[in-house]
Amino acid sequence: MGEAKRRYVARDGFVRRTIADEEGFRVHTQMDVEPVLDSIARDREIMPNNGRVGRLEGRLPMIIVEQLIARGVYYDPDAFNKWWRSSEANPWRIWGGKL
Repeated sequence: MGEAKRRYVARDGFVRRTIADEEGFRVHTQMDVEPVLDSIARDREIMPNNGRVGRLEGRLPMIIVEQLIARGVYYDPDAFNKWWRSSEANPWRIWGGKL
């Protein structure tokens, strides 16, 4: 049996494919996160850094959300808040400092 690929999601730079081969069935996800990182860098420069009401704290690309779900972090508020305050989340945060 050869490898069979099927793309079933392709939007906003997010692509998901199913792959079936001798090893079984798996899902491959890829995403270009550069546009998200560019928009975060832009917003860090232009958004005023005063007050907490109504401010955008950051942006998470779908591929990062899926990784957090797989690790059991995304739906656990305590675990997510701990992750969001860690250095691992810094690329996705617009605001530095304490949240």
